[in-house]
Amino acid sequence: MTEHLRTLRCTVLTGRAGSGKTSFMLEEIIRQPGRYILAAPRRNLLEEHATHLRELGMQRSTPLVVATIHSDQQARESIGRRITDTIKATAFDDHVVIGVTHQALIALDPEILYAWHVRIDELPESGIVSGSVSLGATWPALERQYTLSSSDRPGWSVAQPRKDLAPLPLSTVTADAAQDLIGLHRAIATPSRTVYVDATDWADASLPRRPLRWWSIWSPADLIGCASLTMAGASYTGSLVAHAVCQAGTLEVDVREVDATNPRIGNPQVRLHYYCEHSGSTIYWKTDEGRRCLVKISKHLEAIAFDGFWTCNESIMPYFVERFPGEWYPPKQAGSNALRHHTACAIIYSSKAQAADEPLLSSFGIDRSDVQAAREDEDNYQFIMRGAIRNGDYDGRYDVYIYDRAQAERLQARLIEQRFADVALVAVQEAGIMDVVRPTQVNGAITPKTDPASIDAHRQRRRLAECERGRRRREAERAKRRAAGTLRPPGRPKRDRQS
Repeated sequence: MTEHLRTLRCTVLTGRAGSGKTSFMLEEIIRQPGRYILAAPRRNLLEEHATHLRELGMQRSTPLVVATIHSDQQARESIGRRITDTIKATAFDDHVVIGVTHQALIALDPEILYAWHVRIDELPESGIVSGSVSLGATWPALERQYTLSSSDRPGWSVAQPRKDLAPLPLSTVTADAAQDLIGLHRAIATPSRTVYVDATDWADASLPRRPLRWWSIWSPADLIGCASLTMAGASYTGSLVAHAVCQAGTLEVDVREVDATNPRIGNPQVRLHYYCEHSGSTIYWKTDEGRRCLVKISKHLEAIAFDGFWTCNESIMPYFVERFPGEWYPPKQAGSNALRHHTACAIIYSSKAQAADEPLLSSFGIDRSDVQAAREDEDNYQFIMRGAIRNGDYDGRYDVYIYDRAQAERLQARLIEQRFADVALVAVQEAGIMDVVRPTQVNGAITPKTDPASIDAHRQRRRLAECERGRRRREAERAKRRAAGTLRPPGRPKRDRQS
């Protein structure tokens, strides 16, 4: 096993969304017979890949067994048991692909995958979990179920199920445990995970104002016995998965950029419409002012009869549902090809670092901006790239509606980096929330932001925007008069000299 740890290598296929990374990986599976585990983030995407593989196999007259295993299928056995049984049943087949979700792959015992080729579509961010829970009087329940042992990380212990007790069924956990405890129970119950908690005894969590912090990192480096390992992801560098791989220190990574299977030949006109200067968050959107901003955005999308695809945080969905004809989709759409016909999208979304992420920040040595880039910015980018601009030959207009200017600027920089030539920011003044200044919390008190430089910059942008709108109005008026033949040439009008 030590040999595997030294020699495990991973090829990361990267490049812009829509460049053909997944197609490249699936083509490789068809060309090179073997036994493959194919993991995707969502069940519908997994079935999409399985259908594509079967079609390719028929086109190439390649004998190929393709099976998918996930929770949408009716079966008595658990997903893990079904995957294990299928792996054993196909162990001697020449060419087989077993499709599973990221979550199922993470839960598997790595030993089962010995000598199998593992292919992971999109980065498995779900392998990285953390939390902070207040146990109070409930800590004895965890002590009865789990042990704590010392670890090689100072200040952290390893939590494991007690061997003399039957594991808690997930249904029992979800029914009885508090919501913020479910993640901890689930992580400890996953055999492939190592869960760290910042306590040497469960009783430590009973101390007043002493929340229990925990974290667990699964990375591709845990697949120590597989025959080969390839991941396809648009943004590996800077991702939480890259941080996890770095933490493991046992995986050699070869990053390869893919752009040959779907080269960009079109030049779409991308317009990033933003509604305000302040940043949004699920906490702010619970305040009266935050809710008012959401209502204004919803009214604007309704006024323009927005009919693209859209998403938002689950907690703010009531502000947008049934207000306009657009199609709703979950915010995490990496890898999907079903939305290419849309020429507009909207994403009113926040996924910033929370208190539960603090153990992760300290373990990785990263800050909140790194988490925001890996989560919020990545989700925004992946979502907008599901539409028409995913097509390399698209040459038309593409409208994106997003919450704030900073998000739009980061998206603009990302798109330009991905060689989109015409990407412009558009302030949506019509919504009426561009002037809203979000309060900030200082020592528990809410006070308005009063940074003079920020206010002056905001006012200057407003003046420039107003000047630009005036210029466009004047040009439109001149065009009308020119078409009607009533456009007067420049200068003072000549006097009518009559004798």
